[in-house]
Amino acid sequence: MDKTQCLKIHCILAVALIAGCAGTTPQQNPLDTVGKGLSSIESAAQSGRQMIDAGTVAANTVSTNQIGLVDILVRQLGVSQQQALGGAGAIFQVAQGSMNPQAFATLSQSIPGMNTMLNAAPASPMAGGLSSLMGSGNSTLGNMAALAASFQQLNLSPDLVGQFIPIITNYVSQTSGQMTANLLQTALTAR
Repeated sequence: MDKTQCLKIHCILAVALIAGCAGTTPQQNPLDTVGKGLSSIESAAQSGRQMIDAGTVAANTVSTNQIGLVDILVRQLGVSQQQALGGAGAIFQVAQGSMNPQAFATLSQSIPGMNTMLNAAPASPMAGGLSSLMGSGNSTLGNMAALAASFQQLNLSPDLVGQFIPIITNYVSQTSGQMTANLLQTALTAR
């Protein structure tokens, strides 16, 4: 085939293609179809964006009750989960020894995982001995010494006690109310 014959065949095919598209039955313009498809894709993308935005807002407004005290301690202080469990448990053990049993029961019921935290707290041999040397089982110095000893057993710096307590007190305030948080704070600083 020479070039002229090839060109004629291409022209015939092009005319047949155009004639087929322009037949007597009304057909949609291919550009309209593409436009509608793009519109559908854009609409789906906007819906997806709205769902993502709603999920982000929901994730940002999750209450601390749902996150959990241990997760908060891990995230804010960079300690391990076991250290957070044990440290919180040690603080709650000290509070338990200083609080009215009914007040501590109320506190315990409002903190998810309280028994797990209490069980994860190391036994502090200093707690009883040092407190009795101080002359009172509820002394602030005795409580802080017991917590420092517990934190050392967890491979935590005793300085972290001062960082754990406000986080725990804030959590208790949000889960149990400010009155219970005040009772906890008073128990930890009892004289």
